[in-house]
Amino acid sequence: MSISLHYGQRRVYECDCDPSQLQAQLALPHPTADFGADLKTAFEQPLDFPPLSQCVVPGDKVVLAVDHHTPRAAEIVDAVCEILIASGIEPGDVTILQPASTGNGLLIDPRSQLVDSIQAQIEWEIHDPADENQNAYVATTAGGQRIYLSRNLVEADFVLSIGQITFDPVMGYRGTNSVFYPGLSSADAFGRAQGQGHSELGPDEERPFRQLVDEVAWLLGTQVSVQVIAAGRGEVLTVLSGANESVLRRGISLLGDHWRLQVDERAEVVVAAVSADAGGHSWEQFGTAVANARRLVTRGGRIVILSELSAEPGDGMQLIRGSDEPRDAIQPLCDLSPPDLIPALQLADALDWAEVHLLSHVRDSIVSELHMQPLASESAVDAIVAEAGSCIFLDGAQHAYGNVRS
Repeated sequence: MSISLHYGQRRVYECDCDPSQLQAQLALPHPTADFGADLKTAFEQPLDFPPLSQCVVPGDKVVLAVDHHTPRAAEIVDAVCEILIASGIEPGDVTILQPASTGNGLLIDPRSQLVDSIQAQIEWEIHDPADENQNAYVATTAGGQRIYLSRNLVEADFVLSIGQITFDPVMGYRGTNSVFYPGLSSADAFGRAQGQGHSELGPDEERPFRQLVDEVAWLLGTQVSVQVIAAGRGEVLTVLSGANESVLRRGISLLGDHWRLQVDERAEVVVAAVSADAGGHSWEQFGTAVANARRLVTRGGRIVILSELSAEPGDGMQLIRGSDEPRDAIQPLCDLSPPDLIPALQLADALDWAEVHLLSHVRDSIVSELHMQPLASESAVDAIVAEAGSCIFLDGAQHAYGNVRS
């Protein structure tokens, strides 16, 4: 069987796999053929909520809270602003608000699709959680936690979240309300959010942090969202708009249909491809891919990550790099909670279970010091696949969730 996996910016790995070897394969879903038409339909027929044009009145201060992982975000922002302006909202009364990026690239201006005259009037702000002047008190949660959010959010008349519904190691599912907290909150909120991941839990199991995120949005008073399901490589499968709960529920169903892989048995080799997407091409995407492969590979098996990763390892990865054994870094990681805590824990866990081989632009010496095996070329991947008794292939591995059935 012919296998194609997309990785990096535009790279495609192709190989032939004997059907007796192939245990499972997750391919990229087909993106929407007409994104503009999908946007129009989503806004005209929202889920359990009035159309966006009926949600605002002239004079309203509007904030668009945009998750920086959102594919084709600028086109969504353009479509939303067109509706807002047609509804009597002045461009100067619209603010686009984003959390700071945790990846290795610069944030792309979400106003880039707007006409110049409109773009110049709409403010684009990157939230700084460490700047106390940017935050305002919202309320206290049922658990007694005082919540602070961006002052722009608190003072707005109408807030719309724009993002991507996807699997998340901390919340189970990211999307809708997750853009607000902790990304648009205080530095203390970031500290509390660190270490909330539970690798032993599936995405559908109860996650207290996701419940907190939804409570924060309820306290803020926001009810409506625009979300996409990714198709990989920066493309979109579909667009959803409407009431937060309805959008999230529909998004989770679509993820299960297109991005979830469940198998009966683990494979000796799992090949996972990581492509550049709206969130960049960083250790964050790498961590999600390696965690997926870890759940699907046999103990002592081999995980192969295909990427064009070039970013320097963060503080968490450096702890692994300085440890004699990957498992030795786990407790220091939990104690120190560096910004890249989650991907570092995901790598340490994978290395404690299987061999990890990495095709990337990271220097071979660094890859080796991270206890991984550097791969020089795709032919080295071919050799690993040829020797395997069983294989699983994951395309768009940072968007997927793979596991073995109980």
